[in-house]
Amino acid sequence: MNTTNIRTKIKYNYTSLKSRVKANEPLFFIKLKKTAYKIGGSAAAILTANAGMSLNLNSTFVTAIIYVIVVCVTIAGTAKLTTE
Repeated sequence: MNTTNIRTKIKYNYTSLKSRVKANEPLFFIKLKKTAYKIGGSAAAILTANAGMSLNLNSTFVTAIIYVIVVCVTIAGTAKLTTE
């Protein structure tokens, strides 16, 4: 593939992404994003408290908390890129 074509596609994708981030979001996705922020923030606080205060939580629980954080970041990112 030609280098110029790749650069053009990257520039188009970046411009498209930039416009989607600036676009208005539907109300449902705004609420979904806020909920994901709250749940993810709470999970991050638990993870930080476990590391900072040596709570020695069960490794299965810590792994589940990490998965919750990843899911919340994914949901919030997807909700942000959803446009009207």
